[in-house]
Amino acid sequence: MKSLSPVAGKTILIIGEAGFVSDGARKALIARQAVLAGPVVISSAMECLSEGLLFDAVIIDVTISDEAMLWINDWLETRRIPFIFAYDERSETPPGGFVVSGRPSDVDAMIAALFGGDPSYYH
Repeated sequence: MKSLSPVAGKTILIIGEAGFVSDGARKALIARQAVLAGPVVISSAMECLSEGLLFDAVIIDVTISDEAMLWINDWLETRRIPFIFAYDERSETPPGGFVVSGRPSDVDAMIAALFGGDPSYYH
């Protein structure tokens, strides 16, 4: 039987430091049948993107450098790969930001942004 989860079987590349994705967030995404790659630090992420690693979407730590953020943004938009910038759950999050946590509302918001019905929304 096919899963009803929009993230089922999709590979999500995580760009951020080792502690960026909490155990709760990892478990919540895996429970929805996502395949997670990473987290990888920014220098490795740039190599992964350039070398053709296969993934369906990207979650990027909003604290990466502006230069790296612009490069990744351009690279992903050119290839029409959905992505979001997010905070880890330990950060103070401004209103409306994505939070990488195990809370169902946070996970659902990320999944909707990445795999929702509006294909024009990439970040």
